[in-house]
Amino acid sequence: MPSGIQTVPARRGAATVVRQGQKIKITNTHGNQVVDTWALALPSSSLLTTSSKVEAALYPNATSESLSKYSSAANAAASAPEYMSMCHCRASLLKVTPAVGDMMVSQKRAPMVKLVEDTSSGVHDTLIAACDRWRYSELGVTGYHESCTDNFWDAVHALSSSSSLGEEEVESLEGLQGKLGGKVPDPFNLFMNIPITQEGSGANRGISFEAPLTKPGDYVVLEAQRDVVVVMSACPQDVLTINGKNPVDAHFQVLD
Repeated sequence: MPSGIQTVPARRGAATVVRQGQKIKITNTHGNQVVDTWALALPSSSLLTTSSKVEAALYPNATSESLSKYSSAANAAASAPEYMSMCHCRASLLKVTPAVGDMMVSQKRAPMVKLVEDTSSGVHDTLIAACDRWRYSELGVTGYHESCTDNFWDAVHALSSSSSLGEEEVESLEGLQGKLGGKVPDPFNLFMNIPITQEGSGANRGISFEAPLTKPGDYVVLEAQRDVVVVMSACPQDVLTINGKNPVDAHFQVLD
């Protein structure tokens, strides 16, 4: 395998740091694998980058009068770590599926990553939550089953335990679960095919879980707008058709 290319193991997750200005190439190596993808903001530090210039202000467009209007409870919530947020991306982009040139934003509406290249059909999903142990129970699975939710936390934990991060960054990742209240943000489901089944309004609109439309070797490239951790899960879904019922490895590479 070429130097620098790393594996997202089948049914499991992986995480890596992508510094501001770097890019990450995520490859659907076998053509049938959905890759749930997240971007988490790393803390600002003068020793790292000037990423603070793109962080969301705690008090946007504040005036002297407005500062006193916020409650301590609201301020505590507003201080939560930033993560790429699909519902905020949809509001910013005014569409369901991002395309090349689109900026993906955080829950505080600040830039996180930009989609700069896509060799696939452009079919990705921003609607569906990461699969979890309750989803597989709902689908009739008994006993243990891997999930993208568990893969997310396992990958973040593995990265926080590595020697590649600074002390401030390790502390940020180790406290992430508590600061997010155990919530896994909705992922950017790369290569996932979830068509809206009917046009119209109200009860006439639905969605469907379908097999990917990608080819082996299709990839996307995301450019970091600030220092981020990118978390990826080679989705273990083998009950529905979204991975052709055959989860396999995917690959990624961080590019300068």
